[in-house]
Amino acid sequence: MAEQYIDKENLEIIRERLWAISNKKRITLEDIQDRTGFSYSQVHRIVRGSNNMSVSGLIAVCKALEIQPGEVFDFEIKIPKHLPLRRDRKA
Repeated sequence: MAEQYIDKENLEIIRERLWAISNKKRITLEDIQDRTGFSYSQVHRIVRGSNNMSVSGLIAVCKALEIQPGEVFDFEIKIPKHLPLRRDRKA
């Protein structure tokens, strides 16, 4: 089985944004727990943890924080140089 891909650098940016927004709005992890129905440990893993998170979990936290996901994803990522597409390599 292939190893799970985890982009720790960008996950850290997302978590920093979630944490900053929750602090600015004075919404605690316990409030997010109440609003999502997640356990406290699950909320902590999404907002403060270091492991991968699901898109569904992130969206639930965005709803609990009363924000659009774009507020969390408003940053640029590094795009690597890729090989040409397979169809272009065959030509």
